[in-house]
Amino acid sequence: MADEANEADVFAVPDFWKTSKWLDQLAKEASTSLFGNGLDVLYNAKPTLLPLTPIKLDTDGFFQLPQDKDFHAESQDDNEGFETAHWSVQEPFEFEDKSDVWMHSSEPPPKPAIFRTWETFNTGIPKPHVPLFLSEAGAGAYDALLNWPTDSLELANTNTPVVETNVYFASVLALSVGRESVFFARTAKGTLKPTLPELRISGYTRQVLQGVERQAGRCGSTFLRLSTVSRSAYISSSSRCAVALASAMNQILQAVEYQVTVDGRFPRSLLHLQTTITGASAILRPLDDLVSRMSENLSDEEILSLVFQEASMLEFSEGYVRDVLCEILRRISSPWLESIEEWLGTRREVGTPFTKSSIGETRGFVKVDVEIFTDDFGREVEDVDFRLDARKVPEFLPQDIAESIFETGRNLRFVRAFHPDHVLARSDAIMSNRPPAAEWLFDWESILNLESRVAQYQERLVHALRQSRSSTTREAAQFRLGVHEPGSEFKLQFFGFDQNMMEQRLLESMDQLDQPFMAKGSDDSLCRLVRARLSKVNEDDAAASDNTPHWSLLPILSFGGIAAAQARIVNRESLRLLFEVHGVQDHLKLQRDFHLLGNGLFCSRLSHALFDPDLETAERRAGVAMQGGVMGLRLGGRDTWPPAGSELRLALMGVLSEAYHSGLGKKASVSTKLGSDASLLPGDLSFAVRDLSSEEIDKCMNPDTLEALDFLRLSYSTPPELTSIITPLHLMHYDRIFKLLLRILRMLYIVNQLYRDTNSRLNTWFEEDASYRFVRESQHFVSSIASYFLDSGVTIPWQTFERKLDVIRVELDKLDVSTDGASYSPKELQEMHSLVLERIMHALFLRKRQLPVLKLLEEIFTTILLYAKQSRLQALGREQESGESFDPAHLYAEFKKKVQVFITVCRGLSEKSKASSKRTTGGITFDEFGIGDDSLVAQLVTRLDMDDYYCRR
Repeated sequence: MADEANEADVFAVPDFWKTSKWLDQLAKEASTSLFGNGLDVLYNAKPTLLPLTPIKLDTDGFFQLPQDKDFHAESQDDNEGFETAHWSVQEPFEFEDKSDVWMHSSEPPPKPAIFRTWETFNTGIPKPHVPLFLSEAGAGAYDALLNWPTDSLELANTNTPVVETNVYFASVLALSVGRESVFFARTAKGTLKPTLPELRISGYTRQVLQGVERQAGRCGSTFLRLSTVSRSAYISSSSRCAVALASAMNQILQAVEYQVTVDGRFPRSLLHLQTTITGASAILRPLDDLVSRMSENLSDEEILSLVFQEASMLEFSEGYVRDVLCEILRRISSPWLESIEEWLGTRREVGTPFTKSSIGETRGFVKVDVEIFTDDFGREVEDVDFRLDARKVPEFLPQDIAESIFETGRNLRFVRAFHPDHVLARSDAIMSNRPPAAEWLFDWESILNLESRVAQYQERLVHALRQSRSSTTREAAQFRLGVHEPGSEFKLQFFGFDQNMMEQRLLESMDQLDQPFMAKGSDDSLCRLVRARLSKVNEDDAAASDNTPHWSLLPILSFGGIAAAQARIVNRESLRLLFEVHGVQDHLKLQRDFHLLGNGLFCSRLSHALFDPDLETAERRAGVAMQGGVMGLRLGGRDTWPPAGSELRLALMGVLSEAYHSGLGKKASVSTKLGSDASLLPGDLSFAVRDLSSEEIDKCMNPDTLEALDFLRLSYSTPPELTSIITPLHLMHYDRIFKLLLRILRMLYIVNQLYRDTNSRLNTWFEEDASYRFVRESQHFVSSIASYFLDSGVTIPWQTFERKLDVIRVELDKLDVSTDGASYSPKELQEMHSLVLERIMHALFLRKRQLPVLKLLEEIFTTILLYAKQSRLQALGREQESGESFDPAHLYAEFKKKVQVFITVCRGLSEKSKASSKRTTGGITFDEFGIGDDSLVAQLVTRLDMDDYYCRR
């Protein structure tokens, strides 16, 4: 017991750990305890070399030795007292092949390392190395210390069993990829736990090994979690991007598993093992973070946005992480980019063509849907067209690029639908010009290369368009018509072979099909990135991101170039076809002439057909035959209203066609351009009956009300090729404008008739001063309103619009496609059309916020109609039919009061317009429509009350 106490005291002294005698004794005890037998003393034993017997040389055969010179090998004791061993060749022979590489080695054999000290340098006598620290004594000494009964290190490893190192390393590597092994088994919950409660390997404590095991366990759990997510995406997900992400993760997991279990299956040390596990964890960690942010049933655009955000957040992390995420982003974007390329036309469209008839179908962020347009007053109209689904646009894609891609694809479908022989309508013609593929680019060199390829593609496609326009050769015409020269027929290659050749081809095909599939997994880009990460752990990638643009610019730099080039060509060409082939200017002029009453002959013929009391009535009367003269509806000169459908046809027959053909003059070819039949008007323009509610129908029953003609409208059907320019919503606006202008036309006819009747010498009924004032002021008011509506409200905006159309037409005649000049598209033309109608409706008080002003104007018109009715009845001696006494003074006072209120309101609108901001759309400024100091409403106030007659106090 005393010896044990003394021994414990010795362990307590720190200097004792540095003595070499203690380490020698510890090494002897370790060897005895581990192997069960004693060994020679490490530093005092001198081994005795056995003498070598002479070697008999083989001078014949393939394995003969050279006969050039004698061989002798001499072993020196290197100042250690060892004996010398000699061997030599007794019979020399000649050396035939003097180019033997084995006999002329230029590198000397390596010398063994020796322990050098200053004492050895001074004395010249080497001394053996004696370890001073426990770590230098080897694994045996450390194991002996761990097994020491006193547990001096307090590590509790005395009774921990020691297992074989290679088997343990293999088990830990299997644990890092979620596999079972000898020392780690799977539980019922699917986790891996050690089969032994405690274990260790030689040279290491169980605490150190447990840390490595925990690290391997976390790596294995991540591996299994990612593997489960990858498998589930193949089974349950219908998203193409989700399947692509699962495929990429599966590829990375396979590469990690191969590198860990095959290439790294023989780690040289525990540090090497830990480095391998750390590398695998570093690769799997970003994927695990990405998967943790994902939820179930994500759409393609949401998956793309998540991966893009994850990659952008790790932009300045290790190079391998950035490269792996960039490659994953490339792969999962491939299905989405393919749909974008098919929509743009830079890739052949696979499957069923995507047309307007595919209602409810969605490709990328484009869908075919029925949209219901509603105007300011709740009227609805349906339209089937391609729609941009903003919800399906990924967050990283700028809105302007998405809109440009959408408009380009829609215009391309227009070309394919109505011009199937056009260059842009043929996929083979576009693909022959080698359009650049849409893909993610992450460095400036690739981006600059893309810009050059986009410029070359644009030049080639423009050149092809020029050739298609100027192609007048006989070969091109024959190709378009399907005519071929004799002897140029195509041959069926397969059926042209004889029996022997067919048999040979079939046998070659069978042999090729019998070959095993090529394993391409090792050449995968993700596998190469994983191998590079696990084989070059200490590689410095700090400067790898210097050549990478900011992530917010990557979508624009990667996809903006090809989208812009395709948009310039397709939009320009589709707009040229609208002007040259489909006559969009003529159709727009048609709306101006008829819906906006821009044709003078149409206004005159329509006024007479509706209001002239001198025309023959179109009403059928029993026992009265029609005279066959010019007939009209005679509104205001008849008692029955509304007219029948036959009356409308008889009265309005020929009004539209006569006015339309009079405007053409000798240019009869224009009619054939606009309509397939010269007898039909463009868009089947005709008079029709408007759909009215019960309340509106009741108002139309009275011929003396302002709403008496509200049932009459113009029917126009937009040709299919012009639906993108003249939309159903535009036709609704035209209908509302025509309805108001028709009322103005009627009021203008009535006040002029009142003026003529008042100044006529045939006037026999009594006139008062109030009557004269009422007639003259009402004529001035209605004339000013009509002049303002037709000459200012309609003409000024439309003339500006027509000038802009002429500029666009001149620009389209140029064959070059400028990258920095003005670029027009059908969408911009539609926006300009919408803006013009908006300005006209604003000037005519047809906007919803101007409804009180329009109501006040209608009340003034109603007062005038009431005066016209009572004065007409009084002239006919039927004033008792109205049931009210005719009081011109009262009507004049009411009229003057309402006119004063109307002028005051218009003056307020004019002052408000002066403070409005200037805006521009499609190159048309609002100042050109009179908003500002030269406001159109200000012009109306000047027309109505130049010297403040009505507003004078």
